Amino acid sequence: MSKGNIVATETRQSERIALFDRMANELYVAVVSDILDSLGYRNQVMSPKIQPVEKNSRVPLVGAAATVHFAPQYEVLPNPYTTLIAAIDALQLGEVAVLATGGLDGPAYWGELFSNAAIARGARGTVIDGYHRDTRQVLELGFPVYSTGASPLDSWGRANAIGYGHAVNCGGVLVNPGDIIFAEIDGIAVIPHQIAEQTIEGAFAKVAKEDRCRDDLREGALLSEVWKKYKVL
Repeated sequence: MSKGNIVATETRQSERIALFDRMANELYVAVVSDILDSLGYRNQVMSPKIQPVEKNSRVPLVGAAATVHFAPQYEVLPNPYTTLIAAIDALQLGEVAVLATGGLDGPAYWGELFSNAAIARGARGTVIDGYHRDTRQVLELGFPVYSTGASPLDSWGRANAIGYGHAVNCGGVLVNPGDIIFAEIDGIAVIPHQIAEQTIEGAFAKVAKEDRCRDDLREGALLSEVWKKYKVL
C-alpha cells in the first residue's frame, strides 16, 4: 500500500471513529429505532434479554459489526477456539464483536482474555445473544460487553465458532458485517450499512427537534401544543 493510500485509510478510520463518538454522545437508541421504523426497517432492535454487563453504564456502545457465528458442539475435540481466535485477531479499529449463538443456553462465549485481545485490536465492545463470564475482570477492564447473563461454563465441547465475517442472526436481528451497532441500557439497535447515512442524519435531526420540544415543555407549553408543533415525542 502506498503512503498516500495509508494516509487516506487512516483519515477514513479517524472520521469513522469521530462519528461513532458523536453518535454515542448525542444520540439515544430509541431515536435510532424510531428513524429505522420511519425508513421501513421495523425489526432492527435485538432481544431485550441482551443487557450491558455494566448495569450503571451511561455511555452507549457504537461501532461497526464484526460478526461471529456459533453452533452447538457435542464432543470435546482438540483446538476448540481456532475460528474464534481468528475472528478476534481480525478485529479492526472501531468494530464491535457480534457473537450469534442461536440462543444456545449454558456456556459462556466471552471473557476477560478475549476482552483484552479485543481492546488491543481497537474494538469498541462485544454483543452476545448468550452468556459471558469473568464478570469482575471484565468490569475492571471497562470494556463494554452486552450479554444475556453470566455463566462459568467453558464453551469447549458445548459450542464452537464455525465462521465469521458473514451475515448472522443475533438477538433476533439480521446483522451483516459493517452494520452499525448502537447499544445502551435501553436496548440494542442495528443500523444496516446500506441505510446508515440516512439513519444517522435522521437521528441527529430528530434529537435536535426533541431538544426544542424539551425547552418548550419546560417553559410551560402543553404537551398537545408541542406535539402539534414538532410532531415528535
